[in-house]
This record gives sequence, C-alpha cells and structure tokens, in this order.
Amino acid sequence: MKPGPRERLIDAAIRLVQERGVQGTGISDLLDRSSTARQSIYQHFPGGKDELIAAATQVAGDRILAEIAAAAERGGPREAVSAALSRWEKTLSEHDFRLGCPIAAATVDGTTEPIRTAALAAFESWTATYTAVLEHSGIATAAARSLAGFVVTAIEGAVLHARATRSVHPLHDCRDQLDLLLVAQLTGVAQEDSPSAGQ
Repeated sequence: MKPGPRERLIDAAIRLVQERGVQGTGISDLLDRSSTARQSIYQHFPGGKDELIAAATQVAGDRILAEIAAAAERGGPREAVSAALSRWEKTLSEHDFRLGCPIAAATVDGTTEPIRTAALAAFESWTATYTAVLEHSGIATAAARSLAGFVVTAIEGAVLHARATRSVHPLHDCRDQLDLLLVAQLTGVAQEDSPSAGQ
C-alpha cells in the first residue's frame, strides 16, 4: 500500500534531520520532500514542525530498535553490534557521509522538550535492549547495563567520527574494539560457569 501523507511526512522528516539537523529542516523542505500539501502537516501534527519532528524521532528510534533486536535474536550481542555498524557503514558509504543519526541530531538541536524526550527514549530503549541481550548471555545486570550504555555511546561516536573524516575506518575500529570487549566479557562468563571454576 502506498504510504499516506502522515507516513510520508515522517519519512521525510527523518531523512531531512539526518541531512540537515532539526534547525536546518524547514516546513517547505518537509512538504517538498514528502510531496504533501501544507494542510497535511497541521491535520496530522497540530503542533506543527516540532510535533512532526518528535514523532519522526520516535519512529526512527523504534526502527533502529527493531534492527538491534532482530540482529540480537540471530546471533546474540556480538551480531547485534556488528549489524548496527554494518548498517551505518552502508548508509554512510551510499550517501557520501551526508546522513547522520536522526536521534543524535534531535538530541543536539531539538528545539522542544517533546523532541528531546523522544531522543532520550530512543537511546534508553536501545540501551535496555542491549542490556537484556547481554544479561541473556550471562552477564550480571549491573555490568550488562554499563556495557550496553558503552556500546550505544561507542557506536554513536563512531558514526560522528566517520562523517567527520569521511571514512568508514572509525566504524571498523569501533567494531573491532567492541568485539574484543564483548568476547572478553562473554569468555569470563563462560569460565565462571564451567565445572572447573568452582574447584
């Protein structure tokens, strides 16, 4: 089914925020990119641009969350991290490093509390999902939560660094170092659980 005006506006908002940030995204840009009439914004988003950007931030966060969960289900925490970085490598390479993380953009220059709240909720949901996956792998709750937060922070930083350098090398470095860290943590869990550990 062809997307309706609301879906087109949200998709346009996500892409424009990735390209230009919240402040650089105007109503006319949203209308042009989504091929919708001006009245559509206020019909679906009575609060105007800010309400639309908040909704788009939530949708973008949920989409990334679904990708994290799917990758984790396929192969656990290492696969979840690797898939996230691979997705960013593909996105940045295909779009000449012009597209950043829409959640980071909403955090940096979100103009209203609903936008900032939506961005925070996205980061918290990603962290909670990584935490659950790590816990499922046997890592204690406090350690899993700390490691999950670091994973999110490292990936976001790697994306920003990659855009700045116009190179995917920061993503590769991030993948390598996070994988070493995960392997060490998971190996420690396996050793603690081994029959000889209590002897």
